[in-house]
Amino acid sequence: MAALTGKAAKVKYTAATYSTAAGEAFTSLSATTDRTEFRITDATKRHWTRTLPPVVLVNSTAHTDFTYNPVQGKLTFTGTPLTTAESALVTATVYWVTASYLPWTRTWAADIDNTMHDVTSFSTTSGDQQWRTFQAGLQGATIDLGRIVPEGPGTTGYTPEFFDRINTEQDVIVELHLGSTYKLEAYAQVAGDGYQVPRDGLQEESVTLTVDGPMYYATTE
Repeated sequence: MAALTGKAAKVKYTAATYSTAAGEAFTSLSATTDRTEFRITDATKRHWTRTLPPVVLVNSTAHTDFTYNPVQGKLTFTGTPLTTAESALVTATVYWVTASYLPWTRTWAADIDNTMHDVTSFSTTSGDQQWRTFQAGLQGATIDLGRIVPEGPGTTGYTPEFFDRINTEQDVIVELHLGSTYKLEAYAQVAGDGYQVPRDGLQEESVTLTVDGPMYYATTE
């Protein structure tokens, strides 16, 4: 069986400003007649800003009984499920952010954790308590990016992306591609941006991102 190597990996990140798209079609993800899960059909517009919710229409009538996933461009209708006929007429105005491949990046690492709380208590029998017991708490994740610093602003593809995001307190959606099939994706905040400049080596940038909200494991479709 073939194994993935680092050469199969890529990183995508989203722009700082959003665009508006009206009348975007949605596709049902539900396999049954009663449909609750929908995703925007245009794959290039599946990352949305968190500052504005989508404006959803069903049969050209405003609909507000839904939740939305801005990382993956999904809607979940939380009230009465839609019928098959209604599901073909779900549209929305969305506020989407462009995702582009991140240049000058050569390593990424994702550390996903689940806080475990020790709930061990005294034994309720005559025997001694021998083993600790735990209860899962909050989940979280951090992402580390290793980058090469190019010659300067005149270099194609060079902008101080993450330094700028720290100054503006602007969040970002990051896609971490394992290969051509699967990826991790999430909203994140820039927690750190460091530079290392050796006299006899490449200048390097180290970026630390703190995942802000759920992280998803998804296909790269």
